[in-house]
Amino acid sequence: MKNINVMAPINSLGYGVASKNIVKGLSEKANLSLFPIGGPQIETEAEKVFVEECMANSRMFDVDAPCIKIWHEFDLGTRIGRGEMIAFPFFELNKFNDLKIHHLSSCDKIYTPSNWSKEVIQNDIPNANVKVIPLGVDTSIFFPTLASDKRNSQDVDNKKFVIFNCGKWEIRKGHDVLLDIFREAFPEETDVELWMMCSNPVANDEVNKQWSSFYKQDQRVRLLDRVQTQQELANVINNIDCGLFPSRAEGWNFELLELMACGKKVVATHYSAHTQYCTDKNSLTVKPKSMEKAFDGVYFREDEVGHWASLDNIKSSLAKSLRSVYEDWKSGKSIDNPEGVRTAYEFSWENTRERILEDLNG
Repeated sequence: MKNINVMAPINSLGYGVASKNIVKGLSEKANLSLFPIGGPQIETEAEKVFVEECMANSRMFDVDAPCIKIWHEFDLGTRIGRGEMIAFPFFELNKFNDLKIHHLSSCDKIYTPSNWSKEVIQNDIPNANVKVIPLGVDTSIFFPTLASDKRNSQDVDNKKFVIFNCGKWEIRKGHDVLLDIFREAFPEETDVELWMMCSNPVANDEVNKQWSSFYKQDQRVRLLDRVQTQQELANVINNIDCGLFPSRAEGWNFELLELMACGKKVVATHYSAHTQYCTDKNSLTVKPKSMEKAFDGVYFREDEVGHWASLDNIKSSLAKSLRSVYEDWKSGKSIDNPEGVRTAYEFSWENTRERILEDLNG
């Protein structure tokens, strides 16, 4: 059985969700020693079992085993043992500053989730050894429910068309323009709602309050609290009709793929990691017409040299796509997304595991 050392966060944020699923999958077919980055946050008893077992293995880890570090591209200077060092970052911009190039260049190999991100790495670090390892979705949690389940839910108004966005408050995710897109698509309609599950756990209360106040100006918006488990998130998704993701850039976007897995229509930008799994059959995407310097003064500051998609010229196109799903719903047509469900099975966490093991085993 292959020995593997993994450094990764275990929590409910993006890196943490990916790490949980990768660690769980690899631990089923390899002898995995886990070195958590930060304190582990456990959701279920099953998670507790495999996390504690993998952490126990770390006491007598194999010093010559490969080390996979699932972490940011600007913090890859530490590793476990003396085996092959493999970085697995999820980044959003199309170019790296000197700090990121320095840290990525220190690794023996880089795993990256999309062909788009592989090209970004190779443009700035031509000699890098890069392997595309797509991330995934847990289809045992995220799957379509029967229409009758939604009709019986007490959490949804069956006479309203519900649009959903999930992801921490951030300009990168287009939260500064998403409300404009919603209002352009539905200037006066009262049979629509916009559900936002976007509370930012790493931001202070004032930042969250500012975003919430901005969205509260439209009475058709519902601000949802973050849920504690993936199962709870799946329950929310199965009570909505369509997802809206006007992101300027994404390292992956778990929520978009999770909506697809639940058979929901999605409207999104066709750029960055979205291009790995969004097609004209499983989503309504709009390709950005131009790029702009990435800056928000919070996560992306003046030292960034990368760019992300400009949304200025495509907001109306995104609104039209959203409106088209609504019109189908209004006329009684099916708005199910069977192609999205098929895509989710293709991008499973089992696939992620097998691609990693295939590479490690040569």
